[in-house]
Amino acid sequence: MVNFLDKLKTYGVFILGAALIVVSVFLFQTCGSLKAEKERNEYIEKQNAQNLSALGDSITAEFNKKLKAWEFSKDNYVVQKLADLEKYNKDLYNELKKVKGDIIAAIKTGVEGDLGGITASNELVVLDSTKHHYGLSFRSPYKDEGFEQLLVGTSRFYAIPNEESKKWSITPDRIVFDTNLTTIRITYGFKNLDDRYQVFAISPSPKIKLIDLDGGYFIDKQPPPPPEKPKKWGFGPYIGFGINTDYNLANPRFGWSLGVSVHYSIWHWRFGKK
Repeated sequence: MVNFLDKLKTYGVFILGAALIVVSVFLFQTCGSLKAEKERNEYIEKQNAQNLSALGDSITAEFNKKLKAWEFSKDNYVVQKLADLEKYNKDLYNELKKVKGDIIAAIKTGVEGDLGGITASNELVVLDSTKHHYGLSFRSPYKDEGFEQLLVGTSRFYAIPNEESKKWSITPDRIVFDTNLTTIRITYGFKNLDDRYQVFAISPSPKIKLIDLDGGYFIDKQPPPPPEKPKKWGFGPYIGFGINTDYNLANPRFGWSLGVSVHYSIWHWRFGKK
């Protein structure tokens, strides 16, 4: 019993220190786990709010003076994987799930072009004089920075004279389009605002209007971020083997050590999975 008390006096400080370190490590890990869980829950809530906003959001159109173009934007979906998109936008999910390969991001649009108010030149042409077959050839070009259209064709008809009544009988035939060319230039992308993510489309043409705009961004398909450089300075409990001394910084010796420290890492090896 006396020997046990002597040993307890001799190693009591070390045992108490070791116990405090173990308790500190446990509390540190518990606080870290609770913090990580809280951050995870906040992230899930923010992501769900983003997707609900995208579900009910409407397209916003504004003129970007720097680009000299119309910018259409709308909150987009941000989900972990494609299957998560089904509960927010089933139509888009059903379309994307048929695509071969892993989907990273997707944008679905409906585009409307209104060229009302433009004029076209025309010219009377004779198609077949023996059958009194004529036509009005027309050419309708339109071009701006984002929309180009060219319509070329002939509106055909019959004009048969009546010698007795001195009148003409006009009978429509059909319209033949020789050229029907349309070119639309739109830039699509995703942008990060202060509190949400949006899909956007940019068109320099005043004739273009987006009537549908949906975007999906799939997080687990993104390239992994670059690895962070290990921090040099650190603070916390440690256990290791090396040169140590007693409390008076005397009697240097090799051995195991356990404690709490502020340390600077010159170089180190990393073991196990990151």
